[in-house]
Amino acid sequence: MRWRSLTIAALLCAAIASAKEIPDVNVVDQTGRPLHFYRDLISQKVVVLAFFFTRCQDACPTVAHTLIHLQSALGDRLGRDVSFVSVSIDPQYDTPEALAAWAKRYGVKPGWTLVTGRPNEMNRLTRSFTGDNARTGLHSIILYLGNDRTGEWISDTGNAPTAHYLELLARLSR
Repeated sequence: MRWRSLTIAALLCAAIASAKEIPDVNVVDQTGRPLHFYRDLISQKVVVLAFFFTRCQDACPTVAHTLIHLQSALGDRLGRDVSFVSVSIDPQYDTPEALAAWAKRYGVKPGWTLVTGRPNEMNRLTRSFTGDNARTGLHSIILYLGNDRTGEWISDTGNAPTAHYLELLARLSR
């Protein structure tokens, strides 16, 4: 089973996209702070992006644990060299308070921003990455790693070993 996961990861890693058209929608983070998605969270940064919802008990906790391990491995580089962004696909339930509770439960540190927003804006955002609207049935274990300065984006499985993501981030950061 482990080899099968690694093979799937290798195939997904091969899905490299050039500059994405990322909408600069209005979002709110886990502290209630209003942000512009592209300008404030993506522009000129190396980013690891995940879609999730706080009530998910399937794929989202898997991705959360992957990001927790990566957060630890990055140490003080998180927020300085690499930022994490988790985007809610359940904006009607995932208020800033729900995001803050989830962040506390998972030990989210500075440099990892959770966002929600109006459903129509969240739909624009999720469509730009997944091709689908924001909805709770849309919960895969895909991570999006990107460098906005170079325009390179990688879609990858969200359950690979931490070393795998560190290698991808090193390549994106060149």
